[in-house]
Amino acid sequence: MKAVVNTLLVCSLVALVAMPGQAVAQEMTMKEYKIQVQQQADREQAANNEIAKCDAEIANLKSQIADIDGQITATWGEIYSAIGVTEADVNAYRDRLNGLERDLNAMGALSPEDLWQRRKEINGIEVQLEEAKNDKIYVLSEMKDKVAALEGKIAQLRAKMPKGMYDEYTVNRGDYLWRISRSSDVYGDPMQWVRIYSYNRDQIKDPDLIYPDQIFKIHRDNAPNEYLVGSGDNLAKIAGSMDVMGDPTKWRALYEANKDVVGDDPGLIYPYQVLKFPTN
Repeated sequence: MKAVVNTLLVCSLVALVAMPGQAVAQEMTMKEYKIQVQQQADREQAANNEIAKCDAEIANLKSQIADIDGQITATWGEIYSAIGVTEADVNAYRDRLNGLERDLNAMGALSPEDLWQRRKEINGIEVQLEEAKNDKIYVLSEMKDKVAALEGKIAQLRAKMPKGMYDEYTVNRGDYLWRISRSSDVYGDPMQWVRIYSYNRDQIKDPDLIYPDQIFKIHRDNAPNEYLVGSGDNLAKIAGSMDVMGDPTKWRALYEANKDVVGDDPGLIYPYQVLKFPTN
């Protein structure tokens, strides 16, 4: 900077000698330059002062934050001590809840029928949440809110499910379809044995021949593509129902879809048979 000023002074003297008539104007330009240089220096100093002030304020805020963090840590330490757990215990509890949340979120993308198939998993998660409520850590408001949110997700999944397509029954030694159907835990009506038979054709080839430990589906309600045959029904009548295919002439497609249940005679169906029908 000094070299620049010296150069300008030399140039000014040369100009004064060379052009006497312009000496005042050149001298004023140098003064203005010096004023501008000083103003810039003043602004720079002011900016540096403000930066220093901000730095001091930031340092002070960081100190306050550190103090607050220390107070929070100490307070949580007192809380953990009061309920008899450690921070590691709380983190593990939180991780378990987060894992259940991921499982429930994944199930949210399933169809109603797939949800029904996985209802035992949902029941299992519900059991785990009940167990979580019995844990000392559950008294923390964060955990109560988390458990409540997960219970809300379960409620949404259950609302999405069909009403209840089937239960399960494990065959005992000495069981037969008539006896199972007569049980109060099943249908309380021996005549509905055909309902068990038609709904489990993948396992039952001969209705007079079933085996211990087989697990049968006990039909409770129709899935979107199921129909429970009633008295007086025939395939044309069923196919014509707006809830089924909406066209009685499609009875043959209905028959082909249920040939393993109906048998060789499409004109002979029985009450309580469970038929499946094409949905498109």
